[in-house]
Amino acid sequence: MQNRIRKQSGFAVLLISLLITACRKDLGNYDYQAINQCEILNIGEEYTVLRGGALEIIPQLSFTQDKTGNKDNYSYKWMVASAQAIVLSEQPALHEVINLPAQTEAYTAYYVVTEKSTGVMWRKQFRIRVSTNIADGWLVLSEVNNKARLDYLNYVNSGQPYQLYTDILSQQSGPVLDGHPQFVSFYYRIDAFSNVRGKSVVVGTDKSTYIINTQANTFTSYMNLPDAMSVYYPAPYYAKTVKPIYASRSYMYDNLGQLTYEYPTVGTAYGRVVNRTITGEKINISPIYAEGIQSSLYVLMYDVVNKRFVQHKEGDDVSSVPVPLAGPEPPKFDPGNMGMDLLYMCATNAVSQQTYAVLKNPAGKVFLARIQCNESVFLPLAFDDITTYAPMMAQATQFAIEHSQGYLMYVVGSKLYRYNPYDHSNEMVLDMGSRVISLIKFQRLVYMYQTQRYMDETSRLVVASYDPASPDNSGTMDLYTVPSLNNPLVKYMSYSGFGKIADVSYREN
Repeated sequence: MQNRIRKQSGFAVLLISLLITACRKDLGNYDYQAINQCEILNIGEEYTVLRGGALEIIPQLSFTQDKTGNKDNYSYKWMVASAQAIVLSEQPALHEVINLPAQTEAYTAYYVVTEKSTGVMWRKQFRIRVSTNIADGWLVLSEVNNKARLDYLNYVNSGQPYQLYTDILSQQSGPVLDGHPQFVSFYYRIDAFSNVRGKSVVVGTDKSTYIINTQANTFTSYMNLPDAMSVYYPAPYYAKTVKPIYASRSYMYDNLGQLTYEYPTVGTAYGRVVNRTITGEKINISPIYAEGIQSSLYVLMYDVVNKRFVQHKEGDDVSSVPVPLAGPEPPKFDPGNMGMDLLYMCATNAVSQQTYAVLKNPAGKVFLARIQCNESVFLPLAFDDITTYAPMMAQATQFAIEHSQGYLMYVVGSKLYRYNPYDHSNEMVLDMGSRVISLIKFQRLVYMYQTQRYMDETSRLVVASYDPASPDNSGTMDLYTVPSLNNPLVKYMSYSGFGKIADVSYREN
C-alpha cells in the first residue's frame, strides 16, 4: 500500500465546478435528455482512525444508465478539505495510511466520482476524525542533521515494547524545532496568566524553548517561552533546563545564566530571578543544580566564582549560603567555602533523599559530598576523597544517580562505571566499544512515584549511544536493570531509530 497524500490548490475550483454542473442549463435547447445518475452507498457519516493507521472504505456505486458500472469509464478522488485540498487516493475504494495531523475537530472529506465521457460529477460528503493513542511514554530528544528532533515512545500495554512515533511534532503539526537540542522535560503545568492546566512537555534548543500542552494527547497546542514569562528579554532567549518540583512548580535556568521559577497557583510566572544576593548582586551559578524532591520550592546551586553552595527556599526572593544544622560534631564541610569546581550535582530518592555533589580540587582530587537538604534542613552527611577509589571519575562526561541503592554511575569514553559510596567499590559495568555514549540518566518521577508500573519503568538506567560514523540515524536508547549488591547490569529493552540523543524524559499519565 502506498500512502499518496497530495495537496491541490484547485479544491475551491472543483467545488465551484460541482455547483455549475449541478445547475447547468442549455439556454438555447429545450429538448432535454436523461443523463446518467449515480447513487453512492456504503460510506458512513464519520470514521475514526489513528494517525499512521489504515483507513478502508469500499463504496457501492449504482448507475441509472451504465448497468455494467465499468470502472474505466470513471475517475475517482478521495479528498479532505483543508487550507488546501488534500487528495488521499484516486482509486475506486480507499485503502490508505492516514497521516493527517491529529486534531480535536473531524476533517470534512469528499468522495468524488467523475464520468469521463461527459464530465458529470457526483460526490459524497463524510467526516474523518484523526486521533492518536498517545498515553504515557518516553520523550526522546535527539540531534538529526544538525537540528533537534523529538520522538515519542508510547506505552501500549504491559509486556509489549513501546510504540515509536518518529518526529512527533511534525506528525502532529506541533512547533518546528530550530537549533541544537538542549533538554526535554515533563510536568503538570498551570499557566500563571490564563489558568489553563495541562500535561506539559517543555522542549528546548539553543535557539528557542516551547511549552506544549499535551492534555488532549496531542502535541498541537503550544507556546513560546517568552509568552509564559512576566518579564521580557530580547532574542535570542531560551531555557537551558526546566526542572519540575511538584504540583505545578518548577525552576528554569536560562541562557543568561539566570535561575527563575514558576509557581502559578500564587500567580508567579517565570521571570523572578533568584540567583542573587540580598543586595541584588547576581550570583554566577553553575548550570548544574539540584531541585527538591516532592517538596516545596527548593533548589541547591553552586557559586562558580566564590566556590560555594547557595540555596533558594520557597518564600525567599534571593539566595543564601546554607547554614549546616548544628550537631554534636563539626560539619563535614563548610558549604560557604568549598574552594573546588563542581562536576555534578543531583538530588535522589535514595537513602533518605540525599543530594550528591561531585567536586574537584585544584590538585585534581575528586570528592563526593552527600547532603540531606530541603527548605528546612541542610545537613552534610559525608565528604569523601574518592580519588583512590574511582581514579577515572575526574574525566567523566556523564553522571547519574541510581534511585534505590544510591550508586553513582559515570561515563569515561565509551565505558560506563559504577561507584558505590557505601563500600567504595568501583567497577566498569558496560563497554560500548566504538559507540559514543551521549546520555545516561535515571528518570525521576514527579507525580506517579508511588505507582508500581511507573516505578519499575523509571528505575532502569537509560544509556543512549550512537555510531560516530552515522550519528543521524544510529542512536539507540537502552534500558538496563541495575541490581542491588553490586551485581552486573541486565539489559531490559533497546530502542533504535534515533539521532544523537541529548535528553529523555517520561510523560506521566
